[in-house]
Amino acid sequence: MRKYTVLTLIALVVILTGFNRTGFGQILLEENFDYPTGDLITAHGWTAHSGAGTQAITVTNPGLTFSGYAGSAIGNAALVDNTGEDDNRVFAVQSAGVVYTAFMVNITTTAAGYFFHLGGDPIGSTFRGKVFMDATNHFGLSLGSNTGTFSTSTYTPGVTYIIVLKYEIVSGTANDIVSLFVFDASVPSSEPALPAIGPLTDAASSDINPGSVALRQFSATQNFTLDGIRVGLSWADLFPSAIVSPTIQAHDIAFSGVTANAISASWTNGDGAKRITVINTANSFTNPVDGTDPVANPVYGVRASK
Repeated sequence: MRKYTVLTLIALVVILTGFNRTGFGQILLEENFDYPTGDLITAHGWTAHSGAGTQAITVTNPGLTFSGYAGSAIGNAALVDNTGEDDNRVFAVQSAGVVYTAFMVNITTTAAGYFFHLGGDPIGSTFRGKVFMDATNHFGLSLGSNTGTFSTSTYTPGVTYIIVLKYEIVSGTANDIVSLFVFDASVPSSEPALPAIGPLTDAASSDINPGSVALRQFSATQNFTLDGIRVGLSWADLFPSAIVSPTIQAHDIAFSGVTANAISASWTNGDGAKRITVINTANSFTNPVDGTDPVANPVYGVRASK
């Protein structure tokens, strides 16, 4: 049993609920392309940095799915199917530590070249963490070179994969590190000890402070959809543990000790890990945002949820 005292009550409605939640880390960017089919992605936070207006990248339906991935089956996807405009979207610039980027990709038609990369903010022309496909269905990676190092495993056109690009910012010059992980089934809850490609360095490639992701169109024959971009500072940021809804809500609410300016409320907990109490003068509440803990407000005001 828990008890809370609420001061200055005039009229009230109380809602108790429970929720199970594991910790969420810091997401720097989440892009699910939840926009109308056919829209240009540059109408939704992306910026063209090359070939603007030529075979622009559009939103396509349906979005991609990958069991257990946080970005699965949300909204639509980006269709990258020609040579022409390259687009980027920015996130908070990082000058130390590790930046992880995950996305779903489904390749319809293969064309040899790099199709995804990181940059600074503004993106400029120094591209790092280049993700490739080749003519024989292998994913590849380079730090900055236009020649990739390729996985020994092949991908299957028409199958959705999760790709994780790891960019390590190392003190000094020309010594940053990149690695690539590729998954066609479940994604492990912790980072694998060995990536599919890497770790790679390149003394000929200058370092960047990552601050943008980019989609590249380089061939008239390329055709793939990409979806569910997540950028974070840890593996757990990209792949948070599952959230399970409680099966028993808090119940048996009781009030006692009612005075002009105080009241005690008590209840029996359900099987959720946490509970919230919401009080206001009318039956009107703002629901908590998924993935966040509500912030308590000790000040009670007319028609305000607390």
